[in-house]
Amino acid sequence: MFVHPPVGDEAYYWLWGQKLDWSYFDHPPFHAWLLGLVSVIGWSLLSLRLLAWATLLGTLWIFWLWAKRMSPGSPSNWWWPAVALYLASPLYFAMTSIVFHDHLLIFLVVATAHVLLVFAERFEAGHRDFRWLYAAAVLLGLAVLTKHNGALLGLGMALFFVAHSAVRRVLRTPHPYRAALLSIAIQAPVLWWNLNESFASYTFHISERWGGTIPLELHPNGLSRYAVSALLWVSPFVFPAIAGMFLRPSGAPFADRARVLALCVFGISTPTTGLLSLFVDVYFYWNIVAYPLLFPLLAGWMRRTWVVALHLMYGLTLAVLLAVSSVVPISTLNGRSDWTLSSSFGWPEVAARVEALKGLHEVGFVATTGYQIAAELGYAMRDPDVVTISPRHDQYDYWFRPEDHLGQDALIVGDTRFGVEYVSRYFEELVPLEQVPYERFGYLIYEPAIYLGKRFRIPADE
Repeated sequence: MFVHPPVGDEAYYWLWGQKLDWSYFDHPPFHAWLLGLVSVIGWSLLSLRLLAWATLLGTLWIFWLWAKRMSPGSPSNWWWPAVALYLASPLYFAMTSIVFHDHLLIFLVVATAHVLLVFAERFEAGHRDFRWLYAAAVLLGLAVLTKHNGALLGLGMALFFVAHSAVRRVLRTPHPYRAALLSIAIQAPVLWWNLNESFASYTFHISERWGGTIPLELHPNGLSRYAVSALLWVSPFVFPAIAGMFLRPSGAPFADRARVLALCVFGISTPTTGLLSLFVDVYFYWNIVAYPLLFPLLAGWMRRTWVVALHLMYGLTLAVLLAVSSVVPISTLNGRSDWTLSSSFGWPEVAARVEALKGLHEVGFVATTGYQIAAELGYAMRDPDVVTISPRHDQYDYWFRPEDHLGQDALIVGDTRFGVEYVSRYFEELVPLEQVPYERFGYLIYEPAIYLGKRFRIPADE
């Protein structure tokens, strides 16, 4: 966690935290606000990934609270297997190790569920203390304010009130509806930002990222690809136990109450993302809401030791591969290229060369050919004003005002993935200056190039 350099999106979100706003183009703002808060202790891998450590510890602490309820006499006998099963899932090992929005979303999903279960437990015991319900609503609102797919948790919670008969009568009171309105009200910053930016974020997620149209063409193979990616990333060895959770309760009150909630969230999130996969390419982590409530319960359903052992070995193997990739990408060792990993290496050296070249050339700004590159370079230079000139719509479009830089020269950093054809349209001349190869153990991992763009202009067709 404190060894691998920032992956492109990690640096991107860190820079959001340096430019606080009501919301952002790609995602809601809560994670960026917290990163901005953490940045007061400096720019380092420690400060960058400190939140991931905090949310992981918070998640495991809630697992402990559940273990004490499910195994009061020996909670550690439940907690340790639950933690091992959870961290052996490649999806959760990976997403709790890097500072994408998902680590915070996972914690908020688990925290929301815990508070809701406390409310349900007390309600079933005759206590009408609705403060727990409203606290769950606040946490749910923050989950959606972290990432839009947090809304799937809210739908799962609604289903829980229908499916769990002991709390069904709560629906006859105004409180769940007021709680839902509270969760929605917490999204006000996102709505305000979109109102001021022509609903850019909503347009991006609904149509722009799919080529500018709402995707309605059916792709049956998408569902099979989605299912395979879920099996591989979550772990193929846990799904029989998940099926078992549908078929049989445990008999323990808290475990069965939590089981109903976990299966409601799973039963909403998984079919929803599965249906979406029939029309668009669904990334494996879009369904990340579906599983974190299942893992602290799985120890009660994974009874076969050999299945548990296979799951742990599977997770350990992939964890080792990820650890190796933090030094040299596995794809590089195999003679292939994984741009996402490779492009995270070598940026301190690139930053040093850019600083040196700024002393040799009178430039008005520094730009790159892609948002990930801009984020990596900006993070390495500790300069949130590095920008990108790219055909892709991203957050940098709201930070860079081209009209303020007309006629200026600029240093441009690009690589072979994006090329420089697009960016060259914005300068009267683009002069290659140097390449900055990054090697480890004799392997060339990444080699960006630096150019001097002369006399910035806005193309006539823009």
